[in-house]
Amino acid sequence: MTNFHSCKLLAALMMAGALGTLCRYLTMKLAGTFCSEILPWGTIAVNLGGAFLGGLILLLVHQRFQEFAPFLPVLTVGFLGGFTTFSSFAMENAVLLQQGAFLRFSINALLQNLGGIAAVFAGMGCARLLL
Repeated sequence: MTNFHSCKLLAALMMAGALGTLCRYLTMKLAGTFCSEILPWGTIAVNLGGAFLGGLILLLVHQRFQEFAPFLPVLTVGFLGGFTTFSSFAMENAVLLQQGAFLRFSINALLQNLGGIAAVFAGMGCARLLL
C-alpha cells in the first residue's frame, strides 16, 4: 500500500470514527430521554445496534458486495468502533456492582453480551433476506 493510499485510509477511518462517535452520543441522549434509569439503555442501544450492523455489513460485503471489501475497516473499525462502547459498558457495570445492584448488573451484563451475539446473527439473517 502506498503512502497516499495509507493516508486516505487513515483519513477515512478518522472521519468514520468521528461520525460513529456523534451517532453514539445522539443515540445515548435519545435513549436517556425516553427510557428509565433502571439500566443504561443508551449503552445497550449502541452496543446491540452496533452488533446488528456489524453482522449485517459483514455478510452483505462478503456474500454480495465484495467490491466494498476494501471499505470494511472504515465501516467496522471506524464507524462501528466509534459507535459502540466497551468502556462505557465496563464502567456502568462497575458502578452497579459498587452500588450493590447485583440483579441489575447481571441483567445488564447478560443482556449486552448475549444480546450482542444474537444481534450479530440477526444482522446476518437480515443480510440473507436482502441477498
